[in-house]
Amino acid sequence: MSSLKHHLSLIIPLIALLFSLESIVLIQRAVAGYEANLGKSYSIVIATRKEVSLEEIKRVVKEAEGLKAIAPDAVLEKLQKDISSANLALLKDSLPQFYSLSLDSFPDKSRLGAIDAALKKMNGVERVESFAKSHDQIYRLLLLLKSSVMVFAGLISIISLLLMVKQIEIWRFEHSERMEIMGYFGAPSWMRNGLLFRLALVDSLIAAGIIGAGMIYLSQDSITLTLIGDVGLDGSIFAPEHDSLLLLLGGVGVSILSVWMVILRPRG
Repeated sequence: MSSLKHHLSLIIPLIALLFSLESIVLIQRAVAGYEANLGKSYSIVIATRKEVSLEEIKRVVKEAEGLKAIAPDAVLEKLQKDISSANLALLKDSLPQFYSLSLDSFPDKSRLGAIDAALKKMNGVERVESFAKSHDQIYRLLLLLKSSVMVFAGLISIISLLLMVKQIEIWRFEHSERMEIMGYFGAPSWMRNGLLFRLALVDSLIAAGIIGAGMIYLSQDSITLTLIGDVGLDGSIFAPEHDSLLLLLGGVGVSILSVWMVILRPRG
């Protein structure tokens, strides 16, 4: 029972640390997917004095993906009752041509400014409406979401690492007599502390397995997939095979680091 408690004292912080790492990976994928969806739905309105093609725009805007002409018929129909046919025809001839430009990705604020400036420099372009204010609000919200998760995950990781180091110090104290005897016989440091490495590695394997199993379950859970689908994403944000290896390497790396921190730390 005491041995189980000792292992849990390291496994639980490891689980918290690996969960933080996985949360960062998932939120990065989710935001990237959401930005891709926003890029498809987001469009820039262009008013020109002449016809333009997608190929022309791609020369100055590499993100350009689609270009649709916007017919002013709906607006002109509303004016039919108020002005004569001759004036209506004249108005129609004097109106610029409107286009809706879609991008293959959601640009950040600086890139949107560069796109806006590049479009305005094109020959024949009279006006560009990029809806910068609403775009900036959405982009700031995405940045806030990513930053909040990163800060929260970072704090959990630091606390978890400190708890792991403290537990390994307890293990070192419990086996200090054995290590001292091995030192008298000339055993190198890595051999004297081999037990600490083995315990930490076993616990890291267990913690990585628990988080990996949880990710596999979530990637196949219908309720989770439905919730993700409701915000315009899909199950592709989960990659259990790739993430399991990442978690394993991360867990082993942090465990070895924690042991070395204890070994190299001078005893008081």
